[in-house]
Amino acid sequence: MDEQTRFRTALSALLASAQNRDQKLKKEEIQAFFRDMDLNEEQYPLVYAYLASKNIRVEGAALPKAVGEKKPYTEEEQMFLRQYKKDLKNIKQQPGEAAEALVLQAADGDAQAKKFLTEHCMAWVLPIAEGYAHQGLLLQDLVQEGHLGLMIGVDTLGLREEERSWEAHLEHEIHRAIRMALDEQTGSDSTGEQITEKLNRMADSITELTEELGRQISPEELALYLDMPTEEIEDLLRIAGEQIEMRKE
Repeated sequence: MDEQTRFRTALSALLASAQNRDQKLKKEEIQAFFRDMDLNEEQYPLVYAYLASKNIRVEGAALPKAVGEKKPYTEEEQMFLRQYKKDLKNIKQQPGEAAEALVLQAADGDAQAKKFLTEHCMAWVLPIAEGYAHQGLLLQDLVQEGHLGLMIGVDTLGLREEERSWEAHLEHEIHRAIRMALDEQTGSDSTGEQITEKLNRMADSITELTEELGRQISPEELALYLDMPTEEIEDLLRIAGEQIEMRKE
């Protein structure tokens, strides 16, 4: 395996690790993945920046200056942001054990538990929505779509994949709802063409990587190779159905 493939494989494993740790990684954990690759001090910040672009929080890491720069919000968005943050302060947060109990009850279909759990997790929506700002929808619209995704996530807790934590499941649905809204913004015809193009590109990439590595590849490896979120790869694989076979971790 060449150096570039080793690097991409390590990044893929890192992304998978972050999904199991509520989208958080420490600087030391990241460096451990690349210990045998002799990265220099200038390359690590680029890795941190890449992870940040995937909405993974990197504790103890300094990002390149350009990554931290944000485009200014419109006056309308700023007014919404101030009011939304005030409203969040009035929402009751559940202690750890209570939240875990709510998850079990919500997964069993308890309507009251779903309501309380949705309120408990509402603070997650804003930082995720901000990661998609300036891409065609106002911040308030992104937050609204994120709330819908959160409610869908809470409603489908009992159907989540066994290896996925409840936190990761909810965050996945928030991301998914926002991405779908952004796709719809470009128009249904354009979106259909984009999906077809992505499916074709994905199929070609799977063939290339499979031949190069001599084995089936995982969705995480494919996401890294295509520089796409793992969640988007998983959504495309669902669309493709059984036409594309992937290695399961």
